[in-house]
Amino acid sequence: MKALNFLNKYNRQALSIAIIALLLRLLFILVIDTSPDYSGGDTNWYMQYGRALVTTGTTAGPVQTPPLYLVFVGSIQAIVPSHPDSGEYYIYTEMQIARVLQAIMSAGLCLFVYSIARSLFSERAGLLAAGFLAVSPALVIESGLLLSETLFLFFLFGGFALYTHLQGQLTPWSAASVGFILGLATLTRAVFLLFPCGLVVHLLLVQRERWLRLSSALVVSYCALVSTWTIYNLVEWDRFIIAGEGLMSFLHQGAEGKASPREADIALDISPEDDAEDRVNAIKTKLKDTITNDPLGWVGHRVEELTSAYLQPHNTVYFRSESIKDNVEDWWQDDRSPGGLIDITHSEAFWPKLALYGFHFAGLILGGVGMVLARREWRMLLPYYGLVLYFTGIHLILLALPRYLFPMVPVWWIFATFALMHIWRWQHDKRQATVDDPPGTTTPALHKMQE
Repeated sequence: MKALNFLNKYNRQALSIAIIALLLRLLFILVIDTSPDYSGGDTNWYMQYGRALVTTGTTAGPVQTPPLYLVFVGSIQAIVPSHPDSGEYYIYTEMQIARVLQAIMSAGLCLFVYSIARSLFSERAGLLAAGFLAVSPALVIESGLLLSETLFLFFLFGGFALYTHLQGQLTPWSAASVGFILGLATLTRAVFLLFPCGLVVHLLLVQRERWLRLSSALVVSYCALVSTWTIYNLVEWDRFIIAGEGLMSFLHQGAEGKASPREADIALDISPEDDAEDRVNAIKTKLKDTITNDPLGWVGHRVEELTSAYLQPHNTVYFRSESIKDNVEDWWQDDRSPGGLIDITHSEAFWPKLALYGFHFAGLILGGVGMVLARREWRMLLPYYGLVLYFTGIHLILLALPRYLFPMVPVWWIFATFALMHIWRWQHDKRQATVDDPPGTTTPALHKMQE
């Protein structure tokens, strides 16, 4: 009976949306983009180090990133049989298996967002939020990229969905489950490390009588899982880290601009052979000089970079073609004719990029409106306000890229659906008032005011 009750009208619709999301992602992976170039960059590094970590238990050297995405891609490579005469085939198979699994996780994200929006607002809001994410071009593309974002979003919003759904029925065991899932998110992206402290504060506001037991269960479970990577690094490499390294590097790039490891080494006058302590000291010295010599310039640079990252849709770089933004700027400065504007629409990948821009700004604007409209329920919504503030604040100091702000996108669409529902109710009430009070008539209140 419980299973039948779960498959009610709205849950069936949510499952249908998730299936559509999966089909769109599989279409992209298996039909549109079947042979991506992963010969270099982060993906190649993940594949190599992931295989080494899973098959041998160690890597060529200490890694700065958390381990979970390495374990994910490494496990696939360990399971798929390799053959020296058919290396390219098996590499392709490994990548496609990873991409299909990410497509499933991305469809699962739609269900998590449905559950969150339904718990916070209404069934219709949940279906709307899930529907927008299902067809979001940025998320469709992301599922086909062998980077950590899809896995991170899956665990992040899986933990949030459980936390929100059980808000009034949290037990120490369910709180521990939330902590465990969020620990998986942190072991995927270390930037999330401090956020669970915010949930402890939220529990104090909404579960004051049981706060100590619930927060203790969440924190102990979270810390126990995250500490496994700390213990591994102490044993294997005799170094102490929590979740991941690279904080100083991101601070340096935030002050000086994004750079490759080689470019950063040249700027710092160090070499790859230098130990971690020398590297950190060089970064500290450079940061101190940069900030103390021109603090206002540093602040201005951070605000400008963060603003640019907010306004640039994620995954437009997937299309290696001329920039729409640059084309529009050139048209505005040099042309401004209707024909020139039409010519821009003929540029390569114009329509896919336009879809990315449309979804990005629709979510950003409507989400911002929804956050303002829902402010009276701030206690219940505090974790989601907090997530936006957390990522914004972190990347106001650290390097800010559209990719690093991408985890906020589901939150924007959750609030965007609230804004849309509010606008729909306002229009409905306005039409109803017109029907009840035809033109030329006045409501009793207005009539009384006129008297």
